[in-house]
Amino acid sequence: MRNKIDESVDIKTIRNYLRDHPDFFDKNPDILETMVIHHKTDGAISLVERRLQALQEKNISLENKLNSLINNAEQNQKIFENIMTLASRVLTAQNLLSLLDILDDSFKNVFKIKYHKLIIFDEFVSIDHPSMVFNNEKELKKAIPELSDSGKQFSGEITEQAFQLLFDKKNQIHNSVVLCKITNESPNAYLAFGSDDPDLYKQSDSKYFLLHLANLVGQSFIKFIKEV
Repeated sequence: MRNKIDESVDIKTIRNYLRDHPDFFDKNPDILETMVIHHKTDGAISLVERRLQALQEKNISLENKLNSLINNAEQNQKIFENIMTLASRVLTAQNLLSLLDILDDSFKNVFKIKYHKLIIFDEFVSIDHPSMVFNNEKELKKAIPELSDSGKQFSGEITEQAFQLLFDKKNQIHNSVVLCKITNESPNAYLAFGSDDPDLYKQSDSKYFLLHLANLVGQSFIKFIKEV
């Protein structure tokens, strides 16, 4: 009963205030955008109601965009923190094998990259590791012609044969990959990332951070490959 009395008093106070300040909504349009006002008409929507509906839809759209920006910022911050953590771990690597172990663990468990390989074009380097593959550069560029034109990086969808060549995964018709050249010195090497999602690596943010990963890996790779 007390709640009803309080509510009645509050409403009366509000009514009196609005009556004494007819320009209140002109000075506070943001409040008007969130209000729900129904007009008793013959079924047609009044201009006021239509205007309110448009304002509310605009308000919802702006809120959704803001939430999307916040989510993207949080995701980018998380990726940046993961890259910094990986950089610290890479500094602890003692040789190429330990570097590959660190990369394999980070890509798989931290960055959640489903397919990843370090591709080396050197027939004289022989290291047995699941995250490394040795390939013929001409054969790879024949399977992915865009790689010859793009220089240091390629991203997009490739044939299932090319996907199998990179990641030893058959029948992956729908896919997307990023190939980043990690060194200009000999031997040539690429860092390859793959996904079942054809659209994943079309996003600029993903490619931007993967380029940072490639640069990070390249510096350590050059150091250790000379010791093999």
